[in-house]
Amino acid sequence: MTIKLYSWPRSSGTRVSWALEELGLPYEYIELDAKKNEHRAPGYLSINPHGKVPALVDGSQAFFESGAILLHLGTKYGVEKKLFPPGGGQARADAISWTVWSGAELSTYLLQYVYHGLATPISFRKEDQSKAAADYGLMQLNRLLDTLEARFADHEYLLGEFTIPDVAVASWFAFGRMIGFKPEHHPRVTAWADRCMARPAFKRAK
Repeated sequence: MTIKLYSWPRSSGTRVSWALEELGLPYEYIELDAKKNEHRAPGYLSINPHGKVPALVDGSQAFFESGAILLHLGTKYGVEKKLFPPGGGQARADAISWTVWSGAELSTYLLQYVYHGLATPISFRKEDQSKAAADYGLMQLNRLLDTLEARFADHEYLLGEFTIPDVAVASWFAFGRMIGFKPEHHPRVTAWADRCMARPAFKRAK
């Protein structure tokens, strides 16, 4: 049965599409029209009760939250293709941890800084921005970037070779570049992000 990915452009569904392309899995991309409230239709809410994108249907299983979807794809399909570590070792633990970290930490502070500290299409209006929130978001973001910078001192990718966790983390850097944010003073992080985004599967992702 064909995998179905429900999404729309410039959303976190792109990281799922990227993973599917890396895995070489056939899938149907179903683009929802937010202007028509297709993400609020009863049929879609039965897949993702939160009415957001992305959602993925794989056989009899339905998933929401891009991080959960990436973990499903990695554990079910990625081991055979050497894009996710097998169970039972520290590499699998690291893969799960970095994938969850990308949504729980990296995206949280990146978005906080974007909303309050930058002037982008998704930023809050100037009068609604909080300098304290922007400063805190940037401080935490730099802490996370420092950790990644140290990681890449002896790792070409997060786990050594390119894996699905790189998709999970690098997709947020792709989002940052799209809206004009690039990490400063973190050359290894920038070089790693460049390597990830140069991959053919990234360019094919919807």
